[in-house]
Amino acid sequence: MSDQVPEEIPIDGVSKKLKIFVIILTVVTFLTLVALFTKLINKPIVSKKNLQNVQRSMPNKNLSNEYQAVGTRLMNSGLKEQAIDQFIKVWEMQKLGSPKRAKAAQTVGTLYAELGNCQEALTWLFRAEVSDSTIPMQPTIDSCLAKIGSIHYEK
Repeated sequence: MSDQVPEEIPIDGVSKKLKIFVIILTVVTFLTLVALFTKLINKPIVSKKNLQNVQRSMPNKNLSNEYQAVGTRLMNSGLKEQAIDQFIKVWEMQKLGSPKRAKAAQTVGTLYAELGNCQEALTWLFRAEVSDSTIPMQPTIDSCLAKIGSIHYEK
């Protein structure tokens, strides 16, 4: 047997190919960690209070949609008084000045007018008008004002 060492086995340590692979792997790992920490640092901090507010608002939106759907079905079934209760809940859950709040108030006012309770109808129609004056409700307001006026004149 000969004492010659094959040329492929390095005498002074690890092969150049292995060294290059380890260096590239180290650089990629380092860059990945830098990207991860940069993302974590720039991530917005959500406080417990903000998280609770977000969690509360989501169910309210779903609950409001549920009340509106139930109110619409009750109204279409002729159960106007029960529908009024549902739409009042929708109105209470909406932000001031929101179109959904104005629409709920208009619906309540219209239902009261259909039930012949013009005094309550006007309260809700005026609320709707203040929230969103673009909703057409003047004919219902005029009709209720005329009925209330005729009641006062008869006394």
